[in-house]
Amino acid sequence: APPVSTHGTSLIPLAPAPDAPVWDVSNFSLVDGHLVLVGRDEEASCRSRNWTGSSISETTNLHPAGSRRDPDPAADERSTRGAGRSTESETSPTLQFSNVKGLLWKRLRERKGRGVSKAETPAVVVPNGERVPSRSGSRESLLPPPSAAELDLTGDNVIVRPVHGSIVGEKFCFQIITSEGSRSFGCTSLAERDRWIENLRRTVQPNKDNCERLELALSLWVYEARDLPPRRRLRCHLHLDGTLFARTTAKVASPDGELFWGELFQLAALPPTRALTLALCRDDQPGQPVASITIPLAELAAARQPLERWYPLSGPGGGERVPSVRVRGRYREVRVLPIVRYKELAEFITFHYRELCARLEPTIAVRHKEELAGALVHVLQSTGKAKSFLIDLGVAELDRFDDREALIFRENTLASKAIDE
Repeated sequence: APPVSTHGTSLIPLAPAPDAPVWDVSNFSLVDGHLVLVGRDEEASCRSRNWTGSSISETTNLHPAGSRRDPDPAADERSTRGAGRSTESETSPTLQFSNVKGLLWKRLRERKGRGVSKAETPAVVVPNGERVPSRSGSRESLLPPPSAAELDLTGDNVIVRPVHGSIVGEKFCFQIITSEGSRSFGCTSLAERDRWIENLRRTVQPNKDNCERLELALSLWVYEARDLPPRRRLRCHLHLDGTLFARTTAKVASPDGELFWGELFQLAALPPTRALTLALCRDDQPGQPVASITIPLAELAAARQPLERWYPLSGPGGGERVPSVRVRGRYREVRVLPIVRYKELAEFITFHYRELCARLEPTIAVRHKEELAGALVHVLQSTGKAKSFLIDLGVAELDRFDDREALIFRENTLASKAIDE
């Protein structure tokens, strides 16, 4: 069978609007394929946001989804139980789960039976740009139909994907897209967000590991721009097939027209797209691009390593100086086979990683060592051998540089790359 994309075809926009509400995921719980609001009232569950628009704060702790680097046990409990977990320990686990499940459905029926909308009160905007929701909240802005009190994840074409913080104003968010609309949810950490996404995707598609699929991801460094309108506060917007997926921080161009961002964007679980558009927009007029360029994603996917170059921008004005932007990006299309197809490979790596690393170490380039070490760490983490793998590579490193202690873990070896990963 041909590989199936991680996203079905849908007419719902795949990126949330900048003014879309962000719901606090700690107030939700998974019950029989439904995401149910159980913690507080719907108005109080919508989070206030700080509209910085920067992507730097989101990428300081970047790591691939699924790796367990966050040691916070409280976040691990919050991610799957939500605010509806019971604090009583006297009853048995089975009875306790039945009681909690009954309370969730009872609360949901009571909420549906109210049907009384509250008075609308406009939100208050403070001078530093933060949006503080009103005490009663606006039913029209916070609750676009249907209500977010319950989301059915058992239907067809349900999409669960991460959302970049520059769009919704928070760092760790994900989005659920159904045939009825889309909702954005905020988490407290990157690991918590990854766990929620994984749990929700397995709820939507329980046999996910047994299906062949296509994973699409874009890594893009937006470095700098030149020949810009001087003293203008500008952002660089990233569009995929016309949909805004991320944007840089708003910065003022220097008198000579130069501007430096240096921001990394890691966009994973993308829908099938063909073109990336970089648009320079004024901060006060985001809907009117100053200049733009469209880059075919096939160009970024053809190169084995990230492609870096200056791209000239075309604008409506057509002035004497043509603005240009320097970016470095890579677009990846990974064909994932059913997990049973990787059984022999995982067994070989688990029991023969010493011989494999010893043979490949002197023959591959540095850039390949980094990619190989990352893949080995992830495979052996899933089989429970990552700790032994790092210890064995470290001991081999000590033996190899026994008489040159200054070089231990200072060269571009598989051991140093695996430790970094």
